[in-house]
Amino acid sequence: MGLGINRVDWVLLTVAIAMVWIAETSNTALEFLADEVSLEHRERIGKAKDLAAAAVLISALASVVIGALVFLPYLL
Repeated sequence: MGLGINRVDWVLLTVAIAMVWIAETSNTALEFLADEVSLEHRERIGKAKDLAAAAVLISALASVVIGALVFLPYLL
């Protein structure tokens, strides 16, 4: 594989990228659905949106950790 990165590392990176994309598209879908249900401020809808956004943040942070675990050995 390119850059001297082995197949397992490529798989981990691919899964990390897909995880963020899935979280982001799910968040966007939930926000569209919530806005379709009600445009006025509703506390439970707001909490659902916050949790979906938190899922995106958590997946992004996990991807950073995976990226660091994959790339740091090659850089050090």
